Amino acid sequence: MVRVKHYKQIIAAIILAGIMVMIALRISDITSWLGKTLEAFVPLVVGACIAFVLDILIVRYERFILPNATAGWKAKLRRPLCLTLALLTIGLILYVIARMAIPQLVHSLSIIVTALPTLYNDFESWVSSYVTMLPDFGNQAIINTLNGGSMIGELKQWGTKGGTYIVNAMGSVVEWTFNIIIGLIFAIYMLLDKERLLTQTKRILCAYLPDKRVEQGAYVGRVAIDTFSNFFVGQFLDALVLGVLVGITLALFNISYALTIACVIGLTGLIPLLGIYIGGVMGAIILLTVSPMEAFIYVVILEVLHQIESNFIYPKIVGNSVGLPGLWVFAAVIVGGSLYGVVGMIAGVPLVATIYKLLMEDVDKRLSKPYDTSLF
Repeated sequence: MVRVKHYKQIIAAIILAGIMVMIALRISDITSWLGKTLEAFVPLVVGACIAFVLDILIVRYERFILPNATAGWKAKLRRPLCLTLALLTIGLILYVIARMAIPQLVHSLSIIVTALPTLYNDFESWVSSYVTMLPDFGNQAIINTLNGGSMIGELKQWGTKGGTYIVNAMGSVVEWTFNIIIGLIFAIYMLLDKERLLTQTKRILCAYLPDKRVEQGAYVGRVAIDTFSNFFVGQFLDALVLGVLVGITLALFNISYALTIACVIGLTGLIPLLGIYIGGVMGAIILLTVSPMEAFIYVVILEVLHQIESNFIYPKIVGNSVGLPGLWVFAAVIVGGSLYGVVGMIAGVPLVATIYKLLMEDVDKRLSKPYDTSLF
């Protein structure tokens, strides 16, 4: 009997080794299949994200529109009406951005591109004036690098690669447009049937998991939803207020391109922590083409407004709902941006804030019990 059991273990090990060898030999096919399978779920993930954003507005509309309706035609009408208002609100926001902010942003980029040759010539003249004064600047390699001909050659190479990049970008735009349309339809179905989906999810979890685990999962979900919703609403309002303040202040000081810079600051302000600096650099480059003094005044104004915004406005709008120290905000923005670009920068902060809040609550709970203080 022992020998039969031993043989079964050997046979199982041989079969497992054979499966591992087959996986190693067909790893490329397996990864390709997994990639295609995950791509099939992208519209559904996009739809879930859209549903989350729309639900933030729906919940707020339902507080004022037929709040006491629990049955009858009023209750049936309440959700579709609030969903329609939420879609109209998002559509209005996107229209305002497309109508005012994006043209101003394109205008600012065109100003920067137009001014680059002049700025480069001024920089080259400045370097040439110091070549004789600083021996290290006399290095021929540095001079050749700053030479206009070498720069033109580099630009030609970039232009050759740019055609391929544009074609790939157009393909990505078409693909993401399709994903967003399908995701929007999926989001509408999710929101119209939200209560039934939540009930079914709870029933499934209660059927297969202990009650304690279900309660823990529900609590984690509530913390995540509250953190994400408060962060997104607060970040949007904060960026809007900052953009308006910058526009009004620059107009009062008669700074050129006040509206353009205000729109740039408002858009980049959606990126936590680093957004104002990205928009600030773009605004400074624009004003350098007009007057270095205006650029200097603009930087001073922006820094003053940034201090007011970060110390008084942002805490009032967002409050302590995020509760993430500045160090971890910076880390979340950098790591999220490196992994998923702008989306990672924006979503990384509430994600890390949720983990941080849950971790700190667990730490406090564990340390509420007696422990050896001599370890610290």
